[in-house]
Amino acid sequence: MKPPTDPYQAVTHPDPYPYYAELRARGGLHRIPGFGPWIAADAATVRAVLTSEHCRVRPKAEPVPSHLEGTSAGALFGRLVRMNDGGPYPAVKQTLSRALPEALREVEAESRQWARRLFTEPSLSRLPDAALQLPVFVLASLLGFPEDTLEASVQDVEAYVRSVVDPTVSGEGAARLTERVAACFHATPRTAFTTLLMSGLGAEDLRVPNAVGLLTQAYEATAGLLGATLRAIAREPALREQLSRGECTLDDVVQEATRHESPVQNTRRFTHAPATVAGQELEAGATVVVVLGAANRDPRENPRPDAFLPRRVGRQTFTFGLGAHACPGPLLATAMATAAAEHVLATGVDLTPLSGPVTWRASTNTRVLGGLR
Repeated sequence: MKPPTDPYQAVTHPDPYPYYAELRARGGLHRIPGFGPWIAADAATVRAVLTSEHCRVRPKAEPVPSHLEGTSAGALFGRLVRMNDGGPYPAVKQTLSRALPEALREVEAESRQWARRLFTEPSLSRLPDAALQLPVFVLASLLGFPEDTLEASVQDVEAYVRSVVDPTVSGEGAARLTERVAACFHATPRTAFTTLLMSGLGAEDLRVPNAVGLLTQAYEATAGLLGATLRAIAREPALREQLSRGECTLDDVVQEATRHESPVQNTRRFTHAPATVAGQELEAGATVVVVLGAANRDPRENPRPDAFLPRRVGRQTFTFGLGAHACPGPLLATAMATAAAEHVLATGVDLTPLSGPVTWRASTNTRVLGGLR
């Protein structure tokens, strides 16, 4: 098996972790031949980059990808908290960080309901599609989307996510998603979830797109986490015994899957001016690829990093980021993945095929199950 040639190719490689170990061993910020950006792979450097005031979430000259300029996808992208530094965005982030944990019980209940409907058929062939549908169905339902719009909303989320990285894909579904969320915000009565999102800080013209952002950001991350959880159970038969004996919980398994096979394998940061980060002088306009999947298996943070230990003591997980742009919704992703995994296991479907070769959804940063080989 040929190793990956760069961190982007590693995302869909059958086993990227030996390659990640090589990147970690280099230490600090470094470059590799044939790959332009700087790379941060060991935990200490990843932590330094993600918490540095010099490392921004978008290039200074391109706050929105150039191919999205003038489109509804670009308008949505440009208003997302995770794609902006400073200004009015920390207030919106504060609203999300407060509202999402408060909505956790609703998310858990809605996740169980949709898991029963989406994963009733004990078939692994349906798993990848259902895993992508789940977060959209759950969060859109809580926002107040009519049920007959949920399938179309999944398609619109898919189109938007693809349009961000592929100029040939139209992201005009972003306008429809924004319209649906705005209608929920103005509805009488509003759902409890929408009321939570409306009751905090930040202008409505920012809170609406960031409610859409919950759908688009949870989409692949939740699906990837569910796939990682079920693959772990397939590959580690002892996990079922531990679960049945009460030696660990399914939430423990999901938490370790988040670390062990990170659904978000990397993210990027950009310098707007010359700066020193993690002891390395960076030029203005530098790009840093932050390899979260490598940092998760740094033995200095997680002893025996390649072992799957659901009751791991002192687990350090970088999957959802750190610092000002840490994801506000990890509890939601884990709640949805846990509900779905619980129902899949209850169907009695044979997970053994997931322990063998699988395909991965095309991506340069998210590791999402595509299907069986």
